[in-house]
Amino acid sequence: MLYKKRICFQIHDFISKDIEGIVFDILLPKTKPITVGIFYRPPDQYDFLEVLTNNLESIGYLNKEIILLGDFNINLLKNGKYIFENESNQSDNSQTTLFKNYKEFCNNFSLKQLIKEVTRIVCNSPDYLLYHILTNSPQNVSQFGIIDLALSDHQMIYLTRKINHEKFLTHKQVTFRCLKNYSANKFKDLLNSVVFPNYENFNNVDEAYTNFHSKLLKIIEQIAPLKISRMKNKTPEWFDTEIFEKIKFKRKKFKKFKKSKSLIDNDLYIEARNDANRTIKRKKESFVKRKLENNINEPKALWKTIKSLGLPNKTTSTAKICLKVKEGICFEPKGISDIFKDYYSNLAENLVSKLPPAPKIYGTSSTKLYYDQFNINASSFSFTECKDSQIKKILQVLDIAKAVCIDSLNSRFLTEGTDALCVPLRQICNLSLKLATFPKECKIAKLKPLFKKGSSTDAKNYRPISLLPQISKILEKVVLEKTQVYLKENNLIYELQSGFRDQHSTNMCLSYLIDKILSGFDSGLLTGMILIDLQKAFDTIDHNILLKK
Repeated sequence: MLYKKRICFQIHDFISKDIEGIVFDILLPKTKPITVGIFYRPPDQYDFLEVLTNNLESIGYLNKEIILLGDFNINLLKNGKYIFENESNQSDNSQTTLFKNYKEFCNNFSLKQLIKEVTRIVCNSPDYLLYHILTNSPQNVSQFGIIDLALSDHQMIYLTRKINHEKFLTHKQVTFRCLKNYSANKFKDLLNSVVFPNYENFNNVDEAYTNFHSKLLKIIEQIAPLKISRMKNKTPEWFDTEIFEKIKFKRKKFKKFKKSKSLIDNDLYIEARNDANRTIKRKKESFVKRKLENNINEPKALWKTIKSLGLPNKTTSTAKICLKVKEGICFEPKGISDIFKDYYSNLAENLVSKLPPAPKIYGTSSTKLYYDQFNINASSFSFTECKDSQIKKILQVLDIAKAVCIDSLNSRFLTEGTDALCVPLRQICNLSLKLATFPKECKIAKLKPLFKKGSSTDAKNYRPISLLPQISKILEKVVLEKTQVYLKENNLIYELQSGFRDQHSTNMCLSYLIDKILSGFDSGLLTGMILIDLQKAFDTIDHNILLKK
């Protein structure tokens, strides 16, 4: 199924496995959901209409607009004339059981069949009308018909549904930084010409961050200004003039065959079609082979190439998001943002409220008793000042491919300006540690919801991805490194913990697990495992206990 990104839809999962098809609701502003079904009925499946009837009744078809289309394998032509709704053209031979059941099915759901042209052309054979479009709201259809694509002897059908178009850009626009006049040396020279104040003398970390951010952004704007460009549809790299000419020749032969229906014209069309298909296949294979060979020793580039070839991605959806509200469905971006904000901000509180009362075995008092055995108290931990070398190390390993947040700072500029930026960044980090305050602007993230599974109109079925400012990540890494050193020196981390630790990985965890199981086998013991997956584990952490730790 192909769809425009600005179209909202929801796929139904009630369709019986006994029929081939898909049913989904198209969701439009100020319009009731439009139920669309696309089906294929094999010629020997005589209970198709009965199964389809049961499926449609399960969704409550009353007061709903329904559009059903596909290959029903029921011919509605006789001697070249449309016989389905024209009583004078029907004969006793046409009134087969399947034909009668089909007509009864349409009457029960108040469906009108729109296509009345030939949908399959066969040489020296009667015409067929096998592809149908059924709707209970024909007044909402602006146009329908047949499209000659010359892909096979089957014709393509189409339908256009009337809608009130919202204002939208006809072309996608992207904002990017123009690097036409950019070079690392020019950028470094501009940075060296700027005088950054000593931020450790500031009394407010927010003022220090704002001053640094504005000065840095001003330099970046000079050498790499923001530009807005229109995205154009790209022709596949393997598509060339030879393919275009063969497709053009194929369509020309098909039109001639459609008009004459002669055996000679049919053979010429089939020969041209097969030649075009072979050429496309050969060009694609050659292109893919060349791409893979060029990147065979570079895994990152190789996977990027494989993804660019059009492999399906089951985890992401590019459809426009619309969410359920009490009044119906919300389409407005601001309303959708408010729904996500309310859901995610109250998520932890709602989950904790559903938990049974805690036995209070573990709490702030038990936490204190545990750390007392290590001679550790609240005054035994403190942050030391970070050095220029620590900031340089962090800046040099920033991922320049990461998305840019609302601070408009790409990590590329931070990495290439390491020598000039490490001192002011070190001062801001030390000021933040000294005042025990995280800059407010660093707490603002761009949230991108990624659809997981289930209903696409329910906020709980989206996973939030936060795009954080680059400088906030530097501050976090400084705190993380200093905290890890303290935990390691005092042996406060469980020795077998593999997650979130340097020089530890899942491989070490699996090796330990396998060794335990094999040791049990050697000793004649049975080994069992209890695996626990905590729902929203990070969201439901008790912050009082965490701060006490």
